[in-house]
Amino acid sequence: MRWAPFLLGLLLIAAACVVEDKQLVPPIEGGVEAGVCVLCPADRPVCLDDSECVECTLDEQEYCSARDQVCDTEAHECVDCLDNAQCTAPTASRCDSATNECAPCETNADCDGVDGLGATGNACDADAICVACTPDSEAQTCPDGKSCEPRTNTCTETTIGSRDVCEACVADSECGDDGEPSDAYKCVPMYYPDTQTRFPDEETGFCLKTTDDGCQRPYAITLVSRPTLSDPNSSDDYCGINEALTTCPAVAALVADARCPNGTDEECETGGICRQVGNLQNRCTYFCSLAAQCPPAPPADTCGSSGSGGDDYCGG
Repeated sequence: MRWAPFLLGLLLIAAACVVEDKQLVPPIEGGVEAGVCVLCPADRPVCLDDSECVECTLDEQEYCSARDQVCDTEAHECVDCLDNAQCTAPTASRCDSATNECAPCETNADCDGVDGLGATGNACDADAICVACTPDSEAQTCPDGKSCEPRTNTCTETTIGSRDVCEACVADSECGDDGEPSDAYKCVPMYYPDTQTRFPDEETGFCLKTTDDGCQRPYAITLVSRPTLSDPNSSDDYCGINEALTTCPAVAALVADARCPNGTDEECETGGICRQVGNLQNRCTYFCSLAAQCPPAPPADTCGSSGSGGDDYCGG
C-alpha cells in the first residue's frame, strides 16, 4: 500500500497536464480544424508540417480560389497573379512580378490572354490598354492585310495601300500609289465648305500625297501643316484641292467623266456642279479659281465660265 500515495500523485499530475495542454489552444472564432495545428484561423486555414497556419499550399488552394486568386506556393500566400495568364482585363493584362498584381500592358505580348479583341492577336495601345490593333501592329493583328482604324483600334475591311489619291480613308496605311502601299500618301482630314467644317464627317479623311517632290494638277493646292488620322501629332504639307470650292469626291467625278443626265447639280457629288465641259453636255465638274486646280487633260483642263458669265469651273 506504500505505492498508493505515489500512484495517486502521478495521476493528479497527468490530469493537470491534460487540462493545461487544452488551455494552450483556446477557441478561435471562425477557426478551422487543421491537423497537427489542431485549429487554424479562418484567414490561414491550412496547416504545414511544422504546425504553421498559412493561406494555401500546392495541394490546398481552396481559400485562394474562393477569392479569385492563385497560390504562391513558395510564400504560401494568395496573390492576384503569378503570370499573365491570370490577368485577362484589357486595362490590366500584365502580371507585375514585383507585386503579383495585374497591371496595364507594356508590350503587345502582354495582351495575349485577353479574349474577344483581335481576330489574329491583340495590341497594347499608347494608353497601355489592350485593343484589337494599332497602326503599328496592324500587319500582325489584322487579318488578310487589312488596315487598323486608329480612332477605334479595330481592323477594317480595307486592304492596306488600296486607296488612291483623294479617295476616302480612315487610316494612313490605306493610302497607296497604284494599289501599292506608299509612305508618300497619308490619310488627311479635309474641310468643306469652310475651314471649320470637316468633310464628310469627323471620322473620315482623304488620301493625299506629301509635297516632298512637288504637286501635280488637279491636286495643286498646298494644304499646310495637316495632321493625319493615324498620327494626329504630325504636321506635314500635302498636295490638295481648293476646299472652299469643292471636295475630293467632286474632283474624282470629273476625272472619271461622271454624267448628270438630267442637268441638275444634285446628280453630282457634294461640291460638284452639272455643266457643259468643253463640248460635252451634262458632265459633273466643280468650281475653280485656277486652271491648275483642274485635271491636266482636255476638255476639263481649263478654268472658265464658257461665256455664260457665271462662276468659273473646270472645263468651262
